[in-house]
Amino acid sequence: ETICKDLGPCRRTVHNSLICEVMKGKEGAAHLLLDAHIDEIGLTVTHIEDNGFLRVAQCGGVDRRLVMASPVVVQSFPIPLFHSVPRRISDNLNGKNPKIDEIWIDVGMSGEEAKAQIELGDKISFVGPFTEMENNLVSSKAHDDRCCCVAIIKAAEQIKAYWEEHHLEPISLTVLLSAQEETGGLGAQTASFETDPTQAIVVDVTFGTTPEIADKHCGDLNKGAMIGMGATLSRRMARKLIEVGKEQNIPYQVEVMGGGHTGTNADGIVKVGAGIETCCVSVPLRYMHTPIETISTVDVDNTAKLIAAYAISEFAR
Repeated sequence: ETICKDLGPCRRTVHNSLICEVMKGKEGAAHLLLDAHIDEIGLTVTHIEDNGFLRVAQCGGVDRRLVMASPVVVQSFPIPLFHSVPRRISDNLNGKNPKIDEIWIDVGMSGEEAKAQIELGDKISFVGPFTEMENNLVSSKAHDDRCCCVAIIKAAEQIKAYWEEHHLEPISLTVLLSAQEETGGLGAQTASFETDPTQAIVVDVTFGTTPEIADKHCGDLNKGAMIGMGATLSRRMARKLIEVGKEQNIPYQVEVMGGGHTGTNADGIVKVGAGIETCCVSVPLRYMHTPIETISTVDVDNTAKLIAAYAISEFAR
C-alpha cells in the first residue's frame, strides 16, 4: 500500500493482490485497468530433516540449473528471515543438474532449532542484490515483474496529472499489483473480475536479446517497450499504442505472441466476465527467472510514457 498511497485508495483482495483506485469516473465511464504482477518465483519448505536441513518444492518456474549457486532467504511466519544456502543431497548425480527434490537447504540450525522456527509451507526467495551497470542497465532478482509495477505506477501518475491539469471529466483508472502470476495468474483474474474494467493493459517482462538468442524475435534493451500482437489480444489497442508511439516519438518494439496465449496475466483477464479488451506491453529483460535479471531503466520510463500517451489519446475528451 505504501508505494500507491499517494495515487488513491488501496485495498487487498482475498488473494492478496493490491488494487489502487486512481480515478473514479461516473457510472458508465470508461474504465482502464493497468496490471503488473508483484509476486516472484521461489521455493516452498516441504520437509525439515532431523539434522536441520530443509527439503523444498518449487514455487513458480525455477530454473534448477541455478539453484545450487544461489543463496536464499527462508521467510518464516510472521517475520523472521533465515539466510541459507542450497546443497545437493548427493554427489552421485552422474554430472546431471539435481532436481528440486534432490536438494537440501542449509539454514545452519540443528533439527530442533529449525523445527521450532520454520514451518512446512514457509516460502523461500532468492537473493539477488540490486546492481547498477552501464548504459542505463540495472540487475536484480524479481525485476520480473516489479520493474513493470514501477512502470504502471508511473503511468498512472502521468495520466492522473494530465486529467487534473486539464480539468477533464475523470475516467475510472485502476492500478492492479497482482499476486500469484508465477503460479497461474489467479490474482489478476479474480481482481479484474472484481474491478470490472472495460479495457486492460497488462505489463510484464519479455525475453531480452543476448548472444545465444540474437536470431530470435526478442526485445533489445534500451529500445523501448514491446507491444504485443496475439490471437487473444486487442489488435485495435496495439495499433493505437503504435500510433501514439510514432506521433510522440516514444520508442517501442513489436512482439508477436504466437500459440494462442501470451504467458502473462492477459490470458486470464481477457476471458473474465463477458470478456475484457486487453493488450500486452512488455519490458525486455535478460536472464529471466535468475537472481541477475537485467533491464533498462529507460525502457521502464518509456513504457510508462507509452501507456500514459495511449490513455490520453484514447480517453481524454
